[in-house]
Amino acid sequence: MKAFSSLLVSILFFSATTKAQTAPFNPSGYYSLDSKTTVQNGETYGYFGTIKVKQVDTNRIYMEFYVCKGAPSYNSGSFEDTLTYKNGIAVRTTTDDNSCIITFNFNTLGGITVEEKTKDFNAGCGFGSAVVANGFYKRIVSKSK
Repeated sequence: MKAFSSLLVSILFFSATTKAQTAPFNPSGYYSLDSKTTVQNGETYGYFGTIKVKQVDTNRIYMEFYVCKGAPSYNSGSFEDTLTYKNGIAVRTTTDDNSCIITFNFNTLGGITVEEKTKDFNAGCGFGSAVVANGFYKRIVSKSK
């Protein structure tokens, strides 16, 4: 009987764990780039940015993306697009820069890890001069409107 009880507990635990891991994650929300900036004489130095996400259906999200490298140039990059969303990951490519791949990894840390790959980071992905999207964007608000 003891072995049966242990087996039953193990099965129930495995079943509950599996269900928790496969529950769909709704990425909708508002995210802010988690980076260090400083303000001097009214100018913001260092990268800042935001991502707004709205889940369209189980496999697509609508995203508004903005990143700025701050003073003195304030060069920035942005886009609005509907992206395929699968297993917590969305990927954006552009026709302007065939080498551009931006991966958005929605994770359990409460945010999005963004990784940009391109041949030329000085003009890549259609962004302003030397603007790079990389970083961790922390979730500020869940389920954006």
